[in-house]
Amino acid sequence: MVYFPGYAIAIAIIAIMLAVAGILLGLGYSLDDRKLKELGRAELIQSLINGVIVGSLFIAFSPGGLVINLINSIAVMPNSSYCTGALSSNSAICFAYNYLAGYTSVTINGVKHQTLLSSALSLLVPLSMLYVILGVIGALKVGIGIISFSFSGLLNPLLSQLNYAISAIVFAITGIEVQAVLLKFVGLTAVPVLLPTGIVLRTFYFTRRLGGAIIAVAIGLFAVLPLTYLLDAQLSGEYSSSMNAATISSLITNSTQVKNALSGINAQSNTISLGFLDPVINMLSGIVSQIENALESLLNYIALLIVEVFFLPTFSIILTIVSIRELARILGTEISFGRFDVF
Repeated sequence: MVYFPGYAIAIAIIAIMLAVAGILLGLGYSLDDRKLKELGRAELIQSLINGVIVGSLFIAFSPGGLVINLINSIAVMPNSSYCTGALSSNSAICFAYNYLAGYTSVTINGVKHQTLLSSALSLLVPLSMLYVILGVIGALKVGIGIISFSFSGLLNPLLSQLNYAISAIVFAITGIEVQAVLLKFVGLTAVPVLLPTGIVLRTFYFTRRLGGAIIAVAIGLFAVLPLTYLLDAQLSGEYSSSMNAATISSLITNSTQVKNALSGINAQSNTISLGFLDPVINMLSGIVSQIENALESLLNYIALLIVEVFFLPTFSIILTIVSIRELARILGTEISFGRFDVF
């Protein structure tokens, strides 16, 4: 079975171009026309080169091909149930997708790690609950006789920092989902669509450079990009910054108790004394102290998450762009990426 839909078309076009080159070369010798000789000779060489390129790509990227086997030997398939459809033919894409947006752990250097999406969601939900509860506490006004006060001044700085943390995590989750969709798109289009299209265009005289560029892009996206995510995972696996979700759950429980106590005080505010507030204030002070102690770990965790979601993928994109540019040169064309050309 032919793996590339454009493979048979490319072979037919190469055969036609070889015939055309032979005719031009024959006419050149029969008419003793140097231009026809040079044109026929050049087209003959290009057709032979195209044949070598098409054959090499078929051997490399067909099922069980050299590049496919090499990729699958470097990146171990994480879980067959998560590597279906477009992800099943390339274990590096499968690993990269699960490293980003999977719901099971991934193994890096023999150690299991949470996926980036699971890790972010495991903190987003409890942090959001804590933010809401503290916001309610800060909005409550306790009235005892003619005295009325609230704890907003105490909690607002903490709420501001929690809002920053939640926004950063949401931003990171958006980045994770975008990259996961991009990897799926690469799996769906790189080899099944872009590579055959590039092969066919490479065989035509007028679209030869365009075809070479598309082939370079397809190879870069299919082989280089997912392998750079494997490198990213290795780099980030050497450094871990954990934020215990149990700590946030404890804060939620304590904050809920304070909120309920303050609601009870409001309900009986005409019959209580200020001394009744002492346990609530002490408990609230303890919560503030807990949050302050947890903020350093939380910010370290968010900083590492930002690096894993944005900075390391930027490094991956740069490596992929450089690889595509060099592949395009090998295929006889040039691709310009503007400012990326400095690399």
